Amino acid sequence: MLRPNALAKVAGPAAIIGALGWTLLVWPAHFLWVYPAAGALFIWFSWSGEREIKYIFLFLATAAGFILPNLSPGGSSLYLMAGAIAEVLCLWLLFYALSHSESSRMAAKERLAADEAAAAGKVKDLEDELARYRLHLDSTLARIRDKGALSSAIHDMGSAATPDQVKERLETLLRNYFPGASVELRTGAPRDFADHWVAERKIPMLVRNSEADSRFARDLFSSEERSFMALPLYLFGRLVGFVRACAASPDRFKSEDLRGAELACTLAGVSMENIYLFDKVNELAIKDGLTGLYTHRAFKTRVEEEILRSSRSKVAFSVIMGDIDHFKSYNDTFGHQAGDTVLKAVAEVLSGGIREIDFAARYGGEEFALVITGEGKAQAAAVAENLRRTLEARAFSFGGRPSRVTVSFGVAEFPAEGVTASQLVRASDERLYKAKEGGRNRVVLE
Repeated sequence: MLRPNALAKVAGPAAIIGALGWTLLVWPAHFLWVYPAAGALFIWFSWSGEREIKYIFLFLATAAGFILPNLSPGGSSLYLMAGAIAEVLCLWLLFYALSHSESSRMAAKERLAADEAAAAGKVKDLEDELARYRLHLDSTLARIRDKGALSSAIHDMGSAATPDQVKERLETLLRNYFPGASVELRTGAPRDFADHWVAERKIPMLVRNSEADSRFARDLFSSEERSFMALPLYLFGRLVGFVRACAASPDRFKSEDLRGAELACTLAGVSMENIYLFDKVNELAIKDGLTGLYTHRAFKTRVEEEILRSSRSKVAFSVIMGDIDHFKSYNDTFGHQAGDTVLKAVAEVLSGGIREIDFAARYGGEEFALVITGEGKAQAAAVAENLRRTLEARAFSFGGRPSRVTVSFGVAEFPAEGVTASQLVRASDERLYKAKEGGRNRVVLE
């Protein structure tokens, strides 16, 4: 027995066939006009989504198209047969178009369903991840609420300006957090079994009661170390020290105490990393990456500072501009690596040939600048001459070929030959070019 939905799917096309048959029975001579109404069958199938029986009705409609011309009152004729064939072909085209449209619609629906399933999977993953995050967040917030004093002390540790301050504040924090306990911060390589244990396993050690802990022999701990903790201290992922805490009473330290101490050690390491990175960024901002000398920008700042200082103290200072002679030939003859070697060598001689209070910078390309603090141009010229001789005497070898490096210098004095940074640089630069025009490898101060 057909189910209701199956009965409806069959009843629809059966009704269309019945109506079509009755019409043909009443007006058999007009079958060419009535027969195309069979296309309603395929429109019905396209609307209902029925696939199994539409091919049966397609066969029946096709058979009817070839039989009807022979059953018409006028008998079979070429005109009637041609018309019937044309109408059958049109029905087939309609059937194909509707089937293709239905297939495209089903494929789109399947793609949409697949996309929805994938989206649902992603939503589920995100919900799971959000749930885990919220669980972690709740746990973290609970620990922070429970450790209010620890959080405040850690904030203070994060404001330290040097690594030594971070270490001092870490020790102070742990002593305040564990009153009555002994706290020690060790830097360097492991010294005893506890340090080695922590270094090998890369996890902190907690001993609640050294006399009852079966992991370690009792004689490894002193009488003051009934409760014991040892934690690693990392800097950029490298083990740099250990934090140890001990107490004479058992069960002085618990798991939550270990977590709090571990958090403090982690933040201490992060604070030291931040200090190091901040210093490194500042250094990179004012230091030339190739030569290690200060940059053009840092040189201008230093000259302006020297002008203010000299104006207050009424003590002169001098600026020296230097340029490597025939520098392009090193790159052209021996390659750019040779040029870099020359730049580094000149920078080494310049930085090593001046006092700590003086200033050396790479002005740009193969040009260098020096600030000689508290000295007039005569003394600065003597410094430049010493540097020139040192560089002239230094031997180089590129690809097995010996070579020499010479530098030309120009010297100017504040305030006699310039009262602003640009005037001083221009005066020393003009004398540098006089040295170039005069044959190079010399010092010009007039």
